[in-house]
Amino acid sequence: MREDNIMRRIIEGVCEEKGIERTNLSYDWIILLKKGEQEKKIVNYRFHLNETRAAELTNDKYATYVLLNYYGIPMIQHEVLFNEEMMPDCAQVNADCEILKNNEKAVIKANDSSQGKDVYLCEQEDQKLQIVKQLFAEGKDMLTVCPFVEIEYEYRAIFLYGEIIYVYKKQKPFVVGDGKLSLKELIERDIVYLTEPIQDLDLNKVPPKNEKVIVGWKHNLSNGALPILIDETDLYYETVKNMAEKAGKALDLNYATVDIVVTKKQEILVMEVNSNVCISKFCQLVPDGFEIGKKIYAKVIDKFFEN
Repeated sequence: MREDNIMRRIIEGVCEEKGIERTNLSYDWIILLKKGEQEKKIVNYRFHLNETRAAELTNDKYATYVLLNYYGIPMIQHEVLFNEEMMPDCAQVNADCEILKNNEKAVIKANDSSQGKDVYLCEQEDQKLQIVKQLFAEGKDMLTVCPFVEIEYEYRAIFLYGEIIYVYKKQKPFVVGDGKLSLKELIERDIVYLTEPIQDLDLNKVPPKNEKVIVGWKHNLSNGALPILIDETDLYYETVKNMAEKAGKALDLNYATVDIVVTKKQEILVMEVNSNVCISKFCQLVPDGFEIGKKIYAKVIDKFFEN
């Protein structure tokens, strides 16, 4: 099912249960909700509950890092690079970027990237510089550079007006060998969204039967990762929930997702915060995803009419 179709069906289901009048316009791009004398607009399946300045802040990954760091909320280290053609006065900032100079793994991404787009894993200094040059040539004005962190788990928390209303876990994309098919064939058969396999994988290798092979380094559902349902018994649930609440409040958000990682060294760090909330792939990939989505959106729509 297409992502927009599942979101439309979820919104329709919530409105039907709550007796909310709904009108779809502009090929479902705009959805008008009417409850009594109140009328609200959903545009592109987004509720726009955040103030503009808060939304702009979370679209700036480096600014998010600086502010969370100021408030003592641990986040993966970010350094910033500026496109010197657009901002020549920032050449010294670029020269001071330590992560760019060493030959250790680093993640380079557009400062406003989302859904794993414009995000690259690099190691050697010349490779890093090539990716920087490429992204600036594509018109990006700012990039962020982060040390590569070995992630054990990644959690996503949905933040709504000071509370966490849902938490789930994400795992990297993987395939399980059958002793017959190559990695390339297993990926093509079993993973719908994977766009970037791990760079040093031998795709012609035939994994033994039942061998689990991690084939992607990102935790984005749009890039092959899989969601895992959890509850309060999860070892990190309360820690993740508390940290996500603090992050959302520090950024003056009303509605957002907060991604938090547990590293192999057992550090717990915010990875990123997104004010544009999308749960369509989650709802498609988990058992009873449609009903879970309705419960989440029922809370969001209630808040939509309260504010």
